[in-house]
Amino acid sequence: MSDFVVIGGLNPDFLAPNSPYPHLGTTDVDLLFELGLSFERDDQDFGWLDHALEAAQFHPRTGDHGWQWNGVLGDSVVRLDLLSDVYDHPGQLMSLPGARRARVQNFRGPAAALHEPIERDLRVSTTIRAEMPKAPDAVCLKFASLGGYLAAKSAAMMSRGEDKDAYDLAFVIMYAPGGARAAAAAVAEVRLPLHLEPVTKQVIEAVSKLADPASGIVSAVVRQLSQAGDDSTTEQLRTDVSQSAQAFLRGLKSH
Repeated sequence: MSDFVVIGGLNPDFLAPNSPYPHLGTTDVDLLFELGLSFERDDQDFGWLDHALEAAQFHPRTGDHGWQWNGVLGDSVVRLDLLSDVYDHPGQLMSLPGARRARVQNFRGPAAALHEPIERDLRVSTTIRAEMPKAPDAVCLKFASLGGYLAAKSAAMMSRGEDKDAYDLAFVIMYAPGGARAAAAAVAEVRLPLHLEPVTKQVIEAVSKLADPASGIVSAVVRQLSQAGDDSTTEQLRTDVSQSAQAFLRGLKSH
């Protein structure tokens, strides 16, 4: 459990405790494992990943591209996406040395979650402990920091363009302790020594889409804020989202 970092799913409520309403959570929990995939990787052997997928009875989810898999845990379907974050194959599907079936989809962003992760103690539910008598009362997990989360979420928003990514990004910027400028300062501190470009470029592109109150992406965020229980008027929510984004961009520019 100490070998991975929680990026999404559980994180916004921890990072944005000042929200008047809980985060409209999703059913996925994104976990980041640092496996050492590097630019000079020809001498690495990822054959173990093929064996692990076979042992866990995972099957290719769409076609046979090798990076999307389905498995079953109890009565739940587990979706596994194999992603990488190296700068030499932007946006491309990549083969892994030594692996016959497993491949990775490469895009910028996930590695940002490795920047100074935060350890959090989570209690294990009585339901889980009833099913697993040897389970501990609590576990300590690493979670993406504020800056790491916003950088990774910006990358997700720019790569797949889903409304939930824009909502997550806006939610954390709006309600992080210290507000939008503190969120910008946290992003400015993120360092990725193996990347050619700073993370701020992609963050600016993503947050800029939230800065226009008349944009469709802001409308999508406002709908989800309302669904989560915020009873402010639509126009007020538009203003809150766009002004927070604008303050964030000014704060990032000052760094």
